[in-house]
Amino acid sequence: MALFFCGVLVGCGSTNDPRPDKWSFISPIIIQPSCATANCHSQLAERSGVMLDTVADGYQQLTQRHFVMPGDPDNSALMALLRGEGSRRMPPDFPLPEADITLIGSWIADGANWDGPGSEPGPLPTPDGGTP
Repeated sequence: MALFFCGVLVGCGSTNDPRPDKWSFISPIIIQPSCATANCHSQLAERSGVMLDTVADGYQQLTQRHFVMPGDPDNSALMALLRGEGSRRMPPDFPLPEADITLIGSWIADGANWDGPGSEPGPLPTPDGGTP
């Protein structure tokens, strides 16, 4: 009887992640609560100049500043930071669960496509305030 219930339970030893590997899910559920905090990558803190506190800003910052190499998670700086490869880990206080890192890697491998609300964010402003 217990074996039957194990088969009915979601997951029960399964390695399949039912969550969507879409930026519209990853940003508000993983990135914003873990990275866009008052002390890190939010407009309030402006730490390292990387803003991740909205779906559009996070996408724009990660893709246009080449933290994400669409289709290539192994060469994406974001993945190295999340895995703590090298001298830095993000977030610095605690690692993200491996399932979250894998989901982000899957989004990158699938092309790191924009699926957020509205149209894809335009180019980042240049240092003089204009756009390239």
